[in-house]
Amino acid sequence: MSVIHPVANGLRTDHPVPGPPFINDERLPLDNPEAIERTGRNQGKGLWGRTDSLPGGGWVAFTTETKNRAYAWAVHQSPEHGRTVLLIPDQDMSSLHHNWMHGHNGFLYRHGGYWWDGAAWHRPSQVVDRAYEGYDARLVKDAVTVTAADLLARPGAPGNARIAKITDFTAPEEPLPHWRDHLALWAASRPPGSLPLDRCVIDLRAPELEPVRFVDRAGLAQIAQLAPEDLPHPKYGRSKLPVPQTETSEGPRWPGPSPATGPSSTAESTGRRHCCPARRRSVPTSRWVSSLITNA
Repeated sequence: MSVIHPVANGLRTDHPVPGPPFINDERLPLDNPEAIERTGRNQGKGLWGRTDSLPGGGWVAFTTETKNRAYAWAVHQSPEHGRTVLLIPDQDMSSLHHNWMHGHNGFLYRHGGYWWDGAAWHRPSQVVDRAYEGYDARLVKDAVTVTAADLLARPGAPGNARIAKITDFTAPEEPLPHWRDHLALWAASRPPGSLPLDRCVIDLRAPELEPVRFVDRAGLAQIAQLAPEDLPHPKYGRSKLPVPQTETSEGPRWPGPSPATGPSSTAESTGRRHCCPARRRSVPTSRWVSSLITNA
């Protein structure tokens, strides 16, 4: 699964990604997916838009932002879970469209690929099942869903935050400091009839995501039995990993995953044979790792 990094949350989203700013999305006709598509589709060179109905109800819609063409809007509307409004890099539109329409991996992504399907959290899609031409859905053990109501139980200071505008927007390199204040401003800006805050999913908490369980490049090299300088650069992803290093009585020993692709861990038994051996360690990564959850 491609890991998409949202650069901002739409102000009318129901499920903010922790870390990025909130941006004014009033130009988006969120009740009309065809109109969202027409915003970018056939409007000029380099512009694009698309909308599709979801199999279980609801829809997705995408459009290049015409006033800032480096970015695109992505909207996921669920009849049960409300809407997700994200600003993403324009080149990531097709990848997110594929994930939402055909990925079978939920619609909310956190921590480098952990995904939520509306009922439970799952680990990133890395255990391949060739027979079914997909990935095993592996539940996160002891996962706890963190909602906006949870984070705002200790109120933020909305006066210290601001809503960004799309025209001069530039994606920040790091998570916003004091993001809880921005979340408080988002909550204060929600119109009547919005999804209740205790149903607005922000993040997950799980033992395997605790910082003490993280593995750095040196630890990753030790697991893979490689020198640190022999690890692929994180930007190249899993496709550039070296070939298996050694043979054991149980088969080949594979190198661990690249930090760019998120965690992997021992696969639960499903009664089916996997083409890839299960990994032994989790390597959670996220561009927007912050202290919001641990400090809540």
